[in-house]
Amino acid sequence: MSEGEKLRALLMLYKVIKTLSTKRLSADKTNFKEVSNAIFVLIGSVWENYLTLLNKDPSTLYLHPACVSLKILRAMLTYGFDDVTSSLPKSCLEVMLKLASPQLLHRLSLSDGEVCVLYDKYLLVLVKTLINVQEKFPESFGQYMVVALQLAHQIAFQYADKLDLKLVSRSLHLMSGIMLCESYDVFKLNNRGKDVSPDAIKFTEMRNSFFTEEVLKDMCTKCISKYQKLGEDELLNWQESPEEFAFEETRHVSLFNIKAASEHFLLNTTAVFQDTVCPYIISLIKECKKHDRSNLDNVLVIDSIYAVTVICSYDLFDYIDIDSWFLELVSELAEEGPYCTILRRRILEVIGRWVTIKLSQDRHTAVYEVCIEHMRPSHDLVVRLTAASALKAAVTDFAFYPPSFSGYLEVTVQLLYTLLKQVSECESMVKILEVVNSVIDGCGTQITEFVDPLISWLPTLWEAAVEHFMLQTQLLHTARKLTRCLGAGSVKLYSFINPVLKYALTQEPQLVLLEDGLMLWLMVLEHAPASTPSLVLMFEWLYPLIQLGSASLKTTLLIIECTILLDPPAIISRYGSGLVAACTSLYPDVVGDAKVLITNIILAIIKTTPREQWPDLTPLLHVTFKDLHSHYSKVVTVNLNVMCYLVLLDINYFNNLLQSFNINNIMDDIFKVWLSQSDHFYQIEQYKLSLIALLKIVTQQPTLAQKQFKEVISLIEKSVEKCTDVDESGVRFDCMVAKHADFEANYRTGETEDYKRRRILEGADILSKIDTVTFVRAKFAELKQSIGPDTFNKLSQTVNEKVTNNLAKYLSAS
Repeated sequence: MSEGEKLRALLMLYKVIKTLSTKRLSADKTNFKEVSNAIFVLIGSVWENYLTLLNKDPSTLYLHPACVSLKILRAMLTYGFDDVTSSLPKSCLEVMLKLASPQLLHRLSLSDGEVCVLYDKYLLVLVKTLINVQEKFPESFGQYMVVALQLAHQIAFQYADKLDLKLVSRSLHLMSGIMLCESYDVFKLNNRGKDVSPDAIKFTEMRNSFFTEEVLKDMCTKCISKYQKLGEDELLNWQESPEEFAFEETRHVSLFNIKAASEHFLLNTTAVFQDTVCPYIISLIKECKKHDRSNLDNVLVIDSIYAVTVICSYDLFDYIDIDSWFLELVSELAEEGPYCTILRRRILEVIGRWVTIKLSQDRHTAVYEVCIEHMRPSHDLVVRLTAASALKAAVTDFAFYPPSFSGYLEVTVQLLYTLLKQVSECESMVKILEVVNSVIDGCGTQITEFVDPLISWLPTLWEAAVEHFMLQTQLLHTARKLTRCLGAGSVKLYSFINPVLKYALTQEPQLVLLEDGLMLWLMVLEHAPASTPSLVLMFEWLYPLIQLGSASLKTTLLIIECTILLDPPAIISRYGSGLVAACTSLYPDVVGDAKVLITNIILAIIKTTPREQWPDLTPLLHVTFKDLHSHYSKVVTVNLNVMCYLVLLDINYFNNLLQSFNINNIMDDIFKVWLSQSDHFYQIEQYKLSLIALLKIVTQQPTLAQKQFKEVISLIEKSVEKCTDVDESGVRFDCMVAKHADFEANYRTGETEDYKRRRILEGADILSKIDTVTFVRAKFAELKQSIGPDTFNKLSQTVNEKVTNNLAKYLSAS
């Protein structure tokens, strides 16, 4: 068999092994373990054979099959054994580690470019194998820890210049995994209350013996001066594409990216060996003062050191006197030089990081001034974008104090607006709008007088965002926040919001854009001071949205309710019938809170519209009233509210509705539910509504009261107690009537227009015009007359004496 045929056979086997190793069912895992035990020795001998050939002839002819056979061994070592201490995997792993360092040296002696590239891939598979085994079997791997660390250290710090950066990145990852492993850290085990085995003590000593103070300092120095240092390509990118560069570092998330890997390594090293590494970093910061700022290499080193204080900020918390250092950083910002923009960008990043961690409150105004100064057009674009991000961090800090920022608000909005006009990349616009949103959230209504230029620029931004989904989403967020801050003044946003909402809700966009559009629409309705033709016409968009269901349904139903409250005549007359039909179709398919929201829409219709203008609610009430026997008490309660309002507003309509069900004794069933559900009432309004409707029904149908007289009287007593109170002179008064006696006196600052409409509706509600005690006295006398005094007195004897005494006391107080 030729080498080519052998390679194809190995590749075929690798595909099969890889597929089998990914299966997670118990039977499949057992099957793979059986396969691994059967062929492991064979594949191991194939791999060793190719290594022998490689030592004699380091060519691609043998490197390819050696790499593939090692990949097969990696899959079997990771998933084919319960432990690597058994003879087969243990011997293979020992051979790997024994040959790893000679193989590395062999690779370094080669000069053929193609062979070197493939050899690096082979070494990368070897390092990945060690990572997998260490993660899967940390206790078993502990005995090989030092050899693995030595290999990784050689790759990452001794010979990194001659090796592929992906290999270097994974070697750093291997060292980080060993550092962070709980099985090799007695301190972590003790802190988590776990038993400390002799092996754990031994492994901790082995780890610490490798990571000596000298080794740690050397590794940190090389990471800072080499891997964290800005390269020529990055500096060129800064000049040619500043917007891309400004946010490039935030995208370093790949495990194969050397900068991201070194950041991860530094962060872990600082966390695990804090007492050694943190003082060393502080010493590096102090040495920065001695560096010549006119030399590019020196500036780049300073930049890297400052970057570490951002990466490891939490671990450096107890070691950096940030208040003193902040003053030095501010003075550095004022320095001029050929490379000052590099340091300014990094210093602003440091300030943005530490302002949320440790910087004193009295330094925050200086942070605002520094950020605002460096957002001015005279500065480099990357510096301006970094300053904006630092300002965002300052205003989103939990200790942010809006009055201290009020003097900088106008200039901040102006500079953000200018910056927004000057950038061209979608990501830059998104980041700037995030800063704008943070300022709006932090300052609230203070910002209203400064946002007109920004509002005028929003349509232009939307046009530029046609092909940029994230920018569209961010613009919807900004519009929502502006609407909330402007309140009734948000009318000035309508010219922008209306076409944006039409696009977001009717053009079949992505789901997130739809949800953000609905949230914006709801916010507009909540703050709309009055109805407009455009807001009414937007109601047509709701019909297809109702059918979508999913997460957007609740918001859609809230929008329907708010629109009805905004302009009841226009909505009910134009869309009432279609709305009832849509809700009737939808109701059986939803559960819980969605049913409550649909029933609230019925309440909004009957409370805001005269009886003669109601649409035909019968089909919808037929499906909602079926839930009077639901296990979800909130659904039952809100349906009882609808029923009670129908009784109060038009009892004949209610009686006709019950007859349309064609069910015998339906009122008896409803009455039982009514009486049993009273325990779930939690508002005064619910108690009073239930009380008045109940008395209205039982005086019309006294037989209902006779059947459950004890329960009826108990509910009346409980409701009167909840709905009334006694003033200082001992006179019992109705809480709801007193509450709505003076609407203006109850006004609260910051109320939305929608909330005001709801309060006005409550004030005009029939419940606020009926005095509970007077009404109950009258209806009680009427009920007694209907039943007959003798029968009434006889039934009264079945009621708990305490209940009757309390009721008599409540009704006699005047």
